[in-house]
Amino acid sequence: MERSSARRIIPIAVLGTALLLLAACSSATPTPLPTATMPIPTPTQIPAPTPTAVVIPPPQGSQGGSLTVAGTAKIPHRDVHQEVQEALTTLGPGLAYSRLLRLRSGEDLEQPHLLLECDLCESWELTDDLVYEFHLRPGVRWQNVEPVNGRRLVASDLAFSYERLRTLGWPNASLFSSVGAIEAPDDNTLLVELDIADADAILSLADGHSKIVAPEVVAKYGDLKNSPVVGTGPWTWQETEVGAGTVFLRNPDYFEPDLPFLDELKVAVVRSDLGHGRPDPSVAAAYATGLIDVASVSPENWEAFRQASPSFESTVSRQSGSGMMMVMNSGAGALQNQVVRQAVFQAIDPWDYLDTVWEGQGFASVGIPVQRPDWLLERVELRQNYFADPRRARLLLAGTGLSLPIDIEVAVQTGPSGGPNPKLEVKLRQDLQAVGFNPTLRPMNPQQFDELVIGPAKEFQFAVGPVPPTSTTNRFLFALLHSDGKWNIASHNDTGLNALIEQQAAEFDSSRRQRRLNEIQHHVLDQAYLFSPVTASSRWVFTGDLRGFAPNTALSEYNYWSRVWLDRF
Repeated sequence: MERSSARRIIPIAVLGTALLLLAACSSATPTPLPTATMPIPTPTQIPAPTPTAVVIPPPQGSQGGSLTVAGTAKIPHRDVHQEVQEALTTLGPGLAYSRLLRLRSGEDLEQPHLLLECDLCESWELTDDLVYEFHLRPGVRWQNVEPVNGRRLVASDLAFSYERLRTLGWPNASLFSSVGAIEAPDDNTLLVELDIADADAILSLADGHSKIVAPEVVAKYGDLKNSPVVGTGPWTWQETEVGAGTVFLRNPDYFEPDLPFLDELKVAVVRSDLGHGRPDPSVAAAYATGLIDVASVSPENWEAFRQASPSFESTVSRQSGSGMMMVMNSGAGALQNQVVRQAVFQAIDPWDYLDTVWEGQGFASVGIPVQRPDWLLERVELRQNYFADPRRARLLLAGTGLSLPIDIEVAVQTGPSGGPNPKLEVKLRQDLQAVGFNPTLRPMNPQQFDELVIGPAKEFQFAVGPVPPTSTTNRFLFALLHSDGKWNIASHNDTGLNALIEQQAAEFDSSRRQRRLNEIQHHVLDQAYLFSPVTASSRWVFTGDLRGFAPNTALSEYNYWSRVWLDRF
């Protein structure tokens, strides 16, 4: 690899046009990020190029047993590079594959986070010319299936997989938009050179879609849509009859000792035709009758599940970058006034909404995906300074000199069908009226919300609805909060915020980047642009004998299935 001596200054347009937005836990078609016009600065500080050991010791647990997980969709084919559907990549054939990196999971880790650890590597370093050098685990072998037959994994397998993944026009290609050359100088070393000073670029190597596939299988079958599933992961995929679900067996040759703990992992498709955001009893019924052991339960189904299934355990997997947002159009009516926007936020208690409207499923924040949870502002600070103070809201409005009550239109889109949410509508109307607004609620179905709020039309004042899903810090900030972002929902032209976003994008030092992100969050809230009263989460229910279940579903992560065990053996 020919390395350049100077770091490159790349326009945001290059970053924005190429980067891909993948919805966490979504089957939506990936969407290119927006363009912008200002340059990304060169990195202010790059950590010393010292190899960092990032192989985490496996957990302790008991071996044996079979676990059945509820799936919601049938797989369309088997090619993990040509699909974004989670049913394939994280709860289907994709479970048989490994990646270079993965996200950490475990009961001792606070979520949300994007903390990395090695999967196929044992260490990595970042050089001062923006090249990541990875040193692979020794002795990793492909599963003993034709035509690979259990040979040793080599670095050229990874280089081949990444070049295939970023085939022009493929759904996951833009994951590697910040990456230039990828080379394997020897069997144990992989070099990944960045074309852009993008501190989030390394996360693409941990994304659940960045599978490492065998060149021999591609060469023999042309693609992987109907080929044998051959990976280096903890599970071996088993052929099953159509409609029978998916079955995985423990890979006896997996490179992590004693993992996975389970002998068998089954995925049973549990799906009804109700849809449209209405309560669906099918998952609850399947659990109550013992057909499944684990399921993810949506907010609209939570109450039905509790009533139907008196005996279960539950946990919430938190992730940022998706969920619901409260956003104000800074170019519309009275909301052009910053003080009026601040009064709207002060009239609302997002934590009360979280408990009463969204059944406690999630958490409140600015919504930015972050490396560590302590990069987010604390709840105490958020509440004290920006929300839940009707008295302050009234004082703010009185100080504007505007005639009260102030007319404000609220666009509301909730649920897959865009149907009404009476709890939300009642609380919004009451809270806004109490401080001096005259609110008019404007229900929108998903298509209307996409066109009039998220899209370029911006025909709204105050809106409550789903955040366009983003998986990394830079993708969120450039898309939603940069002035030139495609989804600049607040319709601002804030050069100060733009500069902060651009500076943190190229900041490779963790502590310095945290400080910049804190500045960004304060700025966004001071200006009252956007807030997420319920950032995405997955509420999981499971049988009482399941242990070690602490799912981290950010970046389409799935390695936690190999770390659970049953306390019945």
